[in-house]
Amino acid sequence: MKVGILGAVSYEPIIEREVSRTDVKTRFGDVRVLEGTVGDATVYYIRRFGQDNDMRSDIVNHAAHALAFRQLGVRCVITLNGFGIVNRDFDVGDLVVYDDYIRMCERFPTTVFADDKGWFRANMNLPFCPGLRRALVEAARAESDRVVHDGAINICVQGPYNETTAEIELYRRWGADIICTTIYPEVVYFRELEMCFAGLSWLSDVAGEEDERDWVMITAEELAPIMRRAIGDLDAPTGCNCQQTWATNDDSLPDWYRAIR
Repeated sequence: MKVGILGAVSYEPIIEREVSRTDVKTRFGDVRVLEGTVGDATVYYIRRFGQDNDMRSDIVNHAAHALAFRQLGVRCVITLNGFGIVNRDFDVGDLVVYDDYIRMCERFPTTVFADDKGWFRANMNLPFCPGLRRALVEAARAESDRVVHDGAINICVQGPYNETTAEIELYRRWGADIICTTIYPEVVYFRELEMCFAGLSWLSDVAGEEDERDWVMITAEELAPIMRRAIGDLDAPTGCNCQQTWATNDDSLPDWYRAIR
């Protein structure tokens, strides 16, 4: 099984054996991808914030990332991030496998079918894959002494600036638990591309109260055994609903997508 990972440059060492680095051409642009292995699995790693880790979330080419994975035959994607705390019952250093999100930003394209005719309305009532989430939760609890939260509402904001105190209080009242600038629109793209997608985050700060210089991050060394176990425990995704966004023989899908499906 082929697994994709989106993460910062500093977490690339979780790849146990490097095979190659190639540029994948997509209709949204080219993407540099590291192919390697974790355990017995083939893993493709994309540096989400660019090769030099210097691209902001609001300008990252999320659509190209998603499509590059799909063209490589990846059907399961894990995203790794440090996020901020909104819910005061959570603590800095906790691990979270979130299960829902609120979008408070707009980025383009809003769909991988942006240049195609037709109205492709993906069902987002379960935005993150339950099976992939379960593997991440179980691996984190087995391989880490940290508190692991099985579920959270992740509010995605535009950035790149931090939020005001009033905004964080509003998000807290809405029921948000954590905050980020990354998961939208990629969560939509992966559902449209019929791929399992979920994320493991470590809580790096209290949103609205701490400066970026004070963020507490996890190390690649601590993250590696969690990822090795999670990837090793993944089942083949063929029966997952994430893989069946569209009807099997949907003639309305554009030719470019049917060619890689």
